[in-house]
Amino acid sequence: MIEVWIFLFIIIYIRNKFIENLEKNNIYIYQQYSIKYILYHWSIVPPLLFVLFYLYLEYTMFIQNYFFLPYSHIIKIATLLSFFPLIIKYKLFENPKYINNEYLNLITSPMMKSGLCLIIGSLLNKIATHFNSGYMPTYPSVTYWTKYIKPGSSFIDGIHIIGTPYSKLIVFCNIFDWGFTVVSIGDLIIRFYVFLILFNAIKKSNQKTLIK
Repeated sequence: MIEVWIFLFIIIYIRNKFIENLEKNNIYIYQQYSIKYILYHWSIVPPLLFVLFYLYLEYTMFIQNYFFLPYSHIIKIATLLSFFPLIIKYKLFENPKYINNEYLNLITSPMMKSGLCLIIGSLLNKIATHFNSGYMPTYPSVTYWTKYIKPGSSFIDGIHIIGTPYSKLIVFCNIFDWGFTVVSIGDLIIRFYVFLILFNAIKKSNQKTLIK
């Protein structure tokens, strides 16, 4: 999930630069977002702690300590749950545009949009594992060089196995190698769950500051 935070910072930086250029031309239609306001409340602490934990996990993988790998599924669930305080704090279950319509207010909320990403991503991963005897075929390349995965091994952990040309639905398997992890299309979509919550929480924190 570390890459999601990096992607988030890049998007906000680019967005702020774009708005800054508009303001130079006396066009004031958007508000720049500052990340610092979200740090003023404890609800950001659980996600940040998991970022530090993931950094530690990357270190353990680098030194070929695979103790945490069998618990990767539990760690992922705990990571996703760590964002719930942000959802509650910034009322991401609401959409101000439809405040007078309870139905649209809920289904168009950031929580529902991020939840949809979580469902679709998880479903794609389930489909991949279902057609591969309960395992997720993984196709490492760069991760061999970074020693994230041991060369010559057939099993990575209790869920992930080294993929072969005979694996089924390879397009849904772990095919995107980032050097410190290998992810699937489903994993990428699940990461949008994190991105949408963080981005909208930052947006709401800036709006509250503006109101004050």
